[in-house]
Amino acid sequence: MQAIAEYSAVTPEFFLDQIKPQARPAVLKGLVADWPVVALGADALLDHLAASASGLPIPHFVLDPAWRGRFFYVDGYTGFNYRQQHAPLADVIATLRREATVPEPTALFAGSLTLAGFFPGFAEANNIATFIPANQLIQSLWLGNRTLTAPHYDNVENIACVVAGRRRFTLFPIDQYPNLYVGPLDLTPAGQPISLVDIRAPDFDRFPRYREAEAHGLTATLDPGDAIYIPTLWWHGVESLDAVNVMVNTWWRDVPGWFGSPTNALLHAVLSLRDLPAEQRAAWKTVFDHLIFETNGPALAHLPPAARGMFGDLTRGTAAHIRELLSQSQP
Repeated sequence: MQAIAEYSAVTPEFFLDQIKPQARPAVLKGLVADWPVVALGADALLDHLAASASGLPIPHFVLDPAWRGRFFYVDGYTGFNYRQQHAPLADVIATLRREATVPEPTALFAGSLTLAGFFPGFAEANNIATFIPANQLIQSLWLGNRTLTAPHYDNVENIACVVAGRRRFTLFPIDQYPNLYVGPLDLTPAGQPISLVDIRAPDFDRFPRYREAEAHGLTATLDPGDAIYIPTLWWHGVESLDAVNVMVNTWWRDVPGWFGSPTNALLHAVLSLRDLPAEQRAAWKTVFDHLIFETNGPALAHLPPAARGMFGDLTRGTAAHIRELLSQSQP
């Protein structure tokens, strides 16, 4: 594993001009050290969250101590080893405080709690909206104790800000996908496939190609006030190291909201391409390489823009037309 590049005193201009164009993870040291919630410390922060919560029940996951915080599958990959519950935030906080005194605690994890829905007003004094256009942001809070989230990837850009507790991040570039031993794509903990490898104690006999992934992996441990930039499609596993951990994610995409999801394109490919005869798949690969990935340069540069149709620049109107064609298609 290599260390993730670190930057201090990062300004929005430096992030957008120097860090983001590299499309590589970066630790942004002390980026949110001046947030009021960071200055509170873990115990006072829990009181602050309880006082500012909207009152909605908190969805969260609970895991028996024997699993050492690793949220994962049961044997056979037919289900999960944790239980999903909903409870008032006061009860969740009481559980965190109680388990903090136990040598082998029950693991608790509440993730992707949208700030607008669960903690209204939180982002007014604690946000990084100046780093990216505000109308593209999705901000959410993560709360728990000592847990391990398996490596996975997201179809969004991400700046994760550590508010309380330390977190260890382990990241892999997308080209290591074949070496990460992906679990079931139809049954995932949170919508994205995860690696089956326990990154704390890899079983190289069972997952030998993971050695190659590790050789290309990046890691960093963040303290409260630090943040990390995780580019789209970078695999990332996260280990929360302390009895109380709070993190705020800011997600965004670099395209308008009416763009389609690449994941949907992948599902369409399963329906229409994957099981074709090999020679037909090879032929379609040539078509996609030319028209979509443009490996030979702009595919339709020989045509005037007005004649390129749906394969020209994607606009809101063109996107609506393509969706209409898809809705009319027959299996």
